[in-house]
Amino acid sequence: MPFNMLPTVLKGKMECTCEGKQLTPLINQAVQTGITIEDIEWLDEHRIRLSIPLSQFFSFYKLMRQAGNRVRITKREGFPFLWKRIKKRKFFVLGFILFFILILLFTSFVWNVKIEGTEKIPSRHVQAMLKKQGIYPGQWKMRLPEREEVQHQLLSQLPQASWVGYRVEGTRVVVTVVEKKLAEPDSDAVPDAGPVHLVATKNALIYDMQIERGYPLVEVNDVVQKGQTLVSGIYGDVEDSKSRRIVGAKGKVWGEVWYESSVVIPLERKRKVYTGERDRAQYPYLFSYVVKNPFVKEPALKNVDVIEHFHFLKLAEWTLPLGWVVVEKLEAEWMAEKLTVNQAVQEGLVHAKEDLLQKIGLDGRILGEKVLQKRLENGKVYLKVHFDVIENIARIQPILQGE
Repeated sequence: MPFNMLPTVLKGKMECTCEGKQLTPLINQAVQTGITIEDIEWLDEHRIRLSIPLSQFFSFYKLMRQAGNRVRITKREGFPFLWKRIKKRKFFVLGFILFFILILLFTSFVWNVKIEGTEKIPSRHVQAMLKKQGIYPGQWKMRLPEREEVQHQLLSQLPQASWVGYRVEGTRVVVTVVEKKLAEPDSDAVPDAGPVHLVATKNALIYDMQIERGYPLVEVNDVVQKGQTLVSGIYGDVEDSKSRRIVGAKGKVWGEVWYESSVVIPLERKRKVYTGERDRAQYPYLFSYVVKNPFVKEPALKNVDVIEHFHFLKLAEWTLPLGWVVVEKLEAEWMAEKLTVNQAVQEGLVHAKEDLLQKIGLDGRILGEKVLQKRLENGKVYLKVHFDVIENIARIQPILQGE
């Protein structure tokens, strides 16, 4: 690009005041010689203000001085003068550029991962899953996975979650988990849902009743069928609309219920045990990388379980992606363990009880158990166990219009 075609801000421009005689003929002569003169303004009969490109200023100055006129510079504009000032303050400018680069660099990393909405799901469990996907403090924001991929992976690995949100706010990643609302098995009573009946959820023998409201239709030691009304939410004569009063039922009805569970326990299995051999080391942690010394030989351990503890430096409220990591390696081995038939039966009973207690909730209890069938086949013990259980068998059923 020719120099004359450059913008004025790049070429530079001088604003000056000329004082003397015969200014008009001198300006005409300067224009005829190719000097560009702009922004001409007469101050009085012998003074004029004008602007001249920096490259032509010295030619114009020489012409004026030869005629005996004075030229005084009043203003300098353009990149050449800015560059001159920058060179005088180069350390300040370099510091400003370095500060800008550091700000740009630090804002390119994830400094904090925040997890919201977890009450029953452990936050550490969610953090471990996020780290496997490459979301952790010190990670480049450019290397973060896509939002849809993160949500899909978390939902598939968190059956307790109904929805997972993922967003990036500056240098912070925010993961919002909405947990599924489960019925509380240890609630003191059946929720008050207004005009409802209490009906049986399964076949049972009535063991005990605690009715707060409603008209009981069964008594203790009665045998009831699934779906049978236990407590009516209507007082008075059902057929007489004047004496009938709908109040709704509320309470608990415990029934004696019978379960059968099948359990399979192998007599031989492998169990992981730690040998006691371990190695502990500390390494610097810079952004998303662990800096290890390549000249240090690591101990020869087999079947190692690695435990990492990250420690990040902090600057006020900011967690920097710098620090150190403590790496602990534990040597483990698999040992074969053999059970006797009696040990397998006892372990099978424990597993069956644990599964059953999860079904009946904290409000129920096991009265007794009996092994109905026990057989040994292909190195495994097969059990069929009968349980006698007390649990709350009442559930609400809305009173339909017209009842």
